[in-house]
Amino acid sequence: MRLTFAAHLLLRFRLAARAAVVFVLLTVCLAGAQAASLAIVSLLEGEAILLRDNARFSLSEGVSLSRDDIIEMGSKGRFILLEFSDGSSLALGPASSVQLAPRLAAERGKIDARIYLLQGWAKVSAAKSHPWAINSSSFDLSGLSQDAVLMVQGLGGQAFAEAGELSFRPLLSGGANTLRLSSGEFLSWNGQNRPELAQRPPGSFLQNIPKAFQDKLPSRAALFQGKDIAPKRLGEISYADAQAWLNAEPALRKANLGRWKPLVRQAEFRKGLVAEIKSHPEWESLLFPPQAASAPPPYSSASAVAN
Repeated sequence: MRLTFAAHLLLRFRLAARAAVVFVLLTVCLAGAQAASLAIVSLLEGEAILLRDNARFSLSEGVSLSRDDIIEMGSKGRFILLEFSDGSSLALGPASSVQLAPRLAAERGKIDARIYLLQGWAKVSAAKSHPWAINSSSFDLSGLSQDAVLMVQGLGGQAFAEAGELSFRPLLSGGANTLRLSSGEFLSWNGQNRPELAQRPPGSFLQNIPKAFQDKLPSRAALFQGKDIAPKRLGEISYADAQAWLNAEPALRKANLGRWKPLVRQAEFRKGLVAEIKSHPEWESLLFPPQAASAPPPYSSASAVAN
């Protein structure tokens, strides 16, 4: 059957409209994917591991990082530099562990932290007019306006305001007041006593700072613009991979509960959860869900007569 000229135009119009809709949807999806990217790995020395959702990946330069990604610098990791879209950067040293933009609840979530520093060394270079906030197990930082070097170990930590200012709020000392550090000042805290503020960092701190932190590195983000570099998948997350995060403070454990919930079905992961249930009691209802009460037998006239 041959189409009339008008019908032919109508068909072309409908096809063009559908193509336009598809194009718009693709554009929105791509824009959403770009918006989800918080930072890019612009420099890496040694090995670094990425924990994303329920999988474990090997990181490389050029990989984009998203909210809730966890970066682990193990014994073979020396240095990694993350560059953010606003021009700020985050450097991590050996044996450091961070989570990007954690969703902590209640009071801890009010500062809208860029990272949760679980342990290790970190250097932040904040972009102009984009101050940083940081969560850790024993203190929160906010108003970090320029450059700062941080070290977290156990319940304590140290902060050096290399340039600019920052606010330090301890969490475990009975509600101690927030302290303000000016450029050049140093703060040390053992997680129990009052934080100690000094006009400059001690020599021992300066000697232990990762050497890569001592230089101002140029931006390398442009080298990876337009490149889609995927991390190498190593397999599912094991209990050992996530153990430090599963046993962390309650606010962080609650924030990560949903992402690792499917791993309850993994035998090795489940075994680890059960063995250390006292360290993360919020998993008990998932591991041992309450049994539904059995319903009473249905009433019948025959049973009533028998009774």
